[in-house]
Amino acid sequence: MQNPASIGYFFNPSSVAVIGASETKGTIGYTIFANMKNAGKKVFAVNPNHSKVQGERSYPSVLHIGKKIDLAVIAVPARAVPGALQECMQRSVKAVIIVSSGFSEIGQSALAQKVGGLIKKYPKTRVMGPNCVGVLDSYSRVDTTFFERSRMRHPKKGSLSFISQSGALGSMIIDWAATQQFGISKFASYGNAMDVDEADLLEYLGSDPKTKVIAAYLEGAKSGRKFYEVAKRVSKKKPIVVLKGGKNEQTRIAAASHTGSLTGSSQVYDAIFRQSGIIEADDLLDLFSIAKLLEEEPLPKGNRVQIITNGGGFGIVTADQLLANNLPLARLTAGTVKKLRRQMPMATISNPVDLLGDADAARYRNAIGACLADKNVDILIVLALFNLPTLEAKSLSILEKARKGAKKPVIVISIGSDYTQDYLEQIEKAGFTTFSYPGAAARAIGGITKYARYLGKSGRAK
Repeated sequence: MQNPASIGYFFNPSSVAVIGASETKGTIGYTIFANMKNAGKKVFAVNPNHSKVQGERSYPSVLHIGKKIDLAVIAVPARAVPGALQECMQRSVKAVIIVSSGFSEIGQSALAQKVGGLIKKYPKTRVMGPNCVGVLDSYSRVDTTFFERSRMRHPKKGSLSFISQSGALGSMIIDWAATQQFGISKFASYGNAMDVDEADLLEYLGSDPKTKVIAAYLEGAKSGRKFYEVAKRVSKKKPIVVLKGGKNEQTRIAAASHTGSLTGSSQVYDAIFRQSGIIEADDLLDLFSIAKLLEEEPLPKGNRVQIITNGGGFGIVTADQLLANNLPLARLTAGTVKKLRRQMPMATISNPVDLLGDADAARYRNAIGACLADKNVDILIVLALFNLPTLEAKSLSILEKARKGAKKPVIVISIGSDYTQDYLEQIEKAGFTTFSYPGAAARAIGGITKYARYLGKSGRAK
């Protein structure tokens, strides 16, 4: 494997050339150049048909740019890609992103062979793509994508990095993540992976100080052995959560034609994920729910979950979801039960702990503090119906104080309309991890407990 540091030029270049930069709004070349101008980097337009592009000088080719270029983005028709790529390599450009499609994914093997030949001839230039949207970095502000910023929200800075074989799926996720309080560090869509593949990106992100959790959408690894070895090494340092596309026979055919990837059997990938410590997600919601917990909460020492609620039915439904995901309900110690019954004689002290419909912030504070201190509790779920009159906004600070210093995951779940969602957002900003559905939370908890067990950190199951 090449030095993973070479991947850094994709995310934090000092200078960028956009080959195919355009004056025409609504085109890929226009959007990429506009996004890169907004990044604050030194950016060069390459278009032989214009002397200026978007107010900047335009060059007929990268060979005419007399300054060092770290990254080039190629956005020209497929037939022109080999020539543009060769010029980049002759100029010793460190990294090249080919966003153009029309290669192996549609059976154009001749063009793909030309690009592959250049990659072998000039190995010092790393190539991402073709058939991708490239990268987005929230810290360096590099944005080689052709996503229309006016049509989507930009996620805040965070410690979650996301890689995807599919650029379209990636754009959807980036937009959605911004509405869910997710913080994104880096995003990369690598397409057909003729050079830079998922293993290279995992290796790089595994050493990236601004990445805490890695999430990935994977259709098929370019090299199964390379992917397995890298994932096994990286997962010891940072959690990797993967959503595998093409797990069924019919969808494997679609995935293979999508990026020209080797999808393989689902049984093979299940084994690779299990043995390398990768956490597999069942769908997109699970992918980011698991990643969210890993990013924001400590790893649990076991899998025993305690529920606190002010709604009996809400607690029972949540308990059912936990048990369905093989997560046992915690049994509070006799000391904790005695203490809580003394403080709240009308409440039901069991699992769930039901604080009743008139529960106020003080009851929540007492219950959270006692349950977190209980040696039989590994994970705490706090359910709250915020539309009841006894819970006011001031309870937020009390919940925060009750949790202070806890080394166990604490998850707040509530379902409701605008008032409840506003409340959850406040709690999220205060440092709590929140969910709107018990099932999603239960599946996410199952994912992090499996990872903790893989690392040898999980405690007793009962």
